[in-house]
Amino acid sequence: MAGWRLCRGLEQPLEYDDVLLAHLGLPGREREMFTLTDDPALIDRLAAAVTETTWLTVTTQYGDAAAARMGAAGLQPFAEQKVLMSTALRNHPQPATPPPYQLSVQTDGPLDRVQLQTPDGTVAARGMMATVGTDAVMHDIHTDPDHRRRGLGSVVMGALSRRALERGADSALLMATEVGVQLYRSLGWLPEATMVTASGSASAVRSDLGAVLASR
Repeated sequence: MAGWRLCRGLEQPLEYDDVLLAHLGLPGREREMFTLTDDPALIDRLAAAVTETTWLTVTTQYGDAAAARMGAAGLQPFAEQKVLMSTALRNHPQPATPPPYQLSVQTDGPLDRVQLQTPDGTVAARGMMATVGTDAVMHDIHTDPDHRRRGLGSVVMGALSRRALERGADSALLMATEVGVQLYRSLGWLPEATMVTASGSASAVRSDLGAVLASR
């Protein structure tokens, strides 16, 4: 969570026992609650604070069961369930940059940004990372549709892992989309848990968020 916050430029999340509340300030996604606890009673309690713009993400080993419970509590789970993945950096492949692309790395405090550009300056692939202690958190890994199936995503991941090792990190984490899982698996990443996110309806009357999070 600390690395994800740094990558997105967010303020420190508020902590409420087993829940973290992040302020994203995005249209339709003002705030998001995160929990590592998939206890049905907790999901039911947090559902009282979920709206169209305040989301809930549950990290669990039982994605379908958590989604079903969220739906039963009146929430609207998103169809895509992201996957929390990890890897040991010392084993990460670091493929060379294929011509005619050029690799660049920019560093800003705990953040590193990698880009692969064509000779005319077009960004063909990119990714970023925040290093927190001995963990590197990868984020926003993307390849332009016109440049896919050329191994550029693997090059970006390799460059980030190389930079993470230089920073003293020994492990890495990321939240993978369903499309990205295949790439990361091919690079040795392993799934750790499923992340189920839900929103609420526009018409539902919700309880006070602070009161819900403060209650036990």
